[in-house]
Amino acid sequence: MSITQKDIARDLGVSIITVSRALNNTGYVSPRLRKRINEYVKKKSYMPNRASQVLVRNKTRIVSLFSSVNPDYFWGDIRKGAELAGTLIRHFNYEVHFHNIPDFDSARFKKVLRGEIKNGLSAAGFVNQWYYDMNALAEMLEAEGIPYIFYNVDHPGTARLCYIGPDYHAAGRLAANYIGKALELKKGGTVVAVNLIEDMEKHPILLPDINSMRLTGFIEKMKQDYPAVRCVNENIYAKSKRSYSLQTRSILRSYRDEADAFYMIPSFNAVFMEEMERGDCRKAITLLHDVDGSSLRGLESGTLTAVVYQNPVLQGYTAVKTLEKILESRERRVLPDIEVGHTLVFRENTSFLQNQFLLSE
Repeated sequence: MSITQKDIARDLGVSIITVSRALNNTGYVSPRLRKRINEYVKKKSYMPNRASQVLVRNKTRIVSLFSSVNPDYFWGDIRKGAELAGTLIRHFNYEVHFHNIPDFDSARFKKVLRGEIKNGLSAAGFVNQWYYDMNALAEMLEAEGIPYIFYNVDHPGTARLCYIGPDYHAAGRLAANYIGKALELKKGGTVVAVNLIEDMEKHPILLPDINSMRLTGFIEKMKQDYPAVRCVNENIYAKSKRSYSLQTRSILRSYRDEADAFYMIPSFNAVFMEEMERGDCRKAITLLHDVDGSSLRGLESGTLTAVVYQNPVLQGYTAVKTLEKILESRERRVLPDIEVGHTLVFRENTSFLQNQFLLSE
């Protein structure tokens, strides 16, 4: 049987109002007595009544997640997960806000964040994206004592309390494992891994580079477990005057007759699928990242073999629920990171995605 605040007050020889103040941070309690009460409730595994806490708090808590704009299908799925979690906690006086910030617009990001802080922001979730001044944004929250986490892409050098998202090296290893096993049947073969090289003159500090993480994991796994498979790395260059479509087309044509597999690392799904259809590379195994309309059509037509899926709906949901956990806890401490694992999606198992999207609706 769980104990109540009345039981705690009786056992410690203090008033119920003192216990309530200590547990809900609603009034002065000496540090020594507060510590004594907190240690006692921890020992007794005291579970507060959520409804009572809301009445005592009498304040709406605002939880905000921030992301960039592109790719819109990915952040749209993150938003769906965040909104699903929001419906579950709104009865406990929570509001969940989601903000898409234009790429490379740190000034806009800071303006939106300042507005949320002014409106009473309680906790926030960021994606570590290199084209924003992430350190300055984190410092804004730290100056106000507002807890925050990172999701999707981590920034461990900050005071964030948790990271929720994928291991991008593991994503590359998963792709390598599938392609390697498939080509083992041929006792070898050639796989072409296509990566994106950003304009380093325009952006000299490119951290984190998730595409390079995927490529590193892929190459390491292939060398370790599938040495008979020949790995070729080809790059698309952001600085090039040629469009991504033309660069992709050139690579596919160059390897059309010798490649047994293509692994497309950056999120150029529509471009890749269009050029695959144009280049008639149907005999090759094809993998890319993230589920959108073009990749689903590719799976259905057989042009695409599989998609490495990192479940953005689950990321958005877990980010909000973790921020709720942080706000409801009596201690602001660093939590264990939560890895959202990758899944391979084939034509045969796309139904689980439909079920997930129905749930989020």
